[in-house]
Amino acid sequence: PPGAAVPAGELTVKGYAWSGGGREVVRVDVSLDGGRTWRVARLGGERPVPGRAWAWALWELRAPVA
Repeated sequence: PPGAAVPAGELTVKGYAWSGGGREVVRVDVSLDGGRTWRVARLGGERPVPGRAWAWALWELRAPVA
C-alpha cells in the first residue's frame, strides 16, 4: 500500500506489465520513493515473438532500503 513502512535491508518487488496491441514490454521502471528516483526492473519469463506479445510480462526488482 502507498506509504507502507518496510524494515531496512533488501526489498524484492514483483509484478506484471502489459503494453497492449501485441507490442512487447521492453522495460519496466519502478519508483520506491513516490517518483523522485526510478530503477529498471528485470524482465522474466520467455520473450515473445515480435508482434505477438499477447501475454503479461513478469518483472522483478531487488533494491536496498535504508
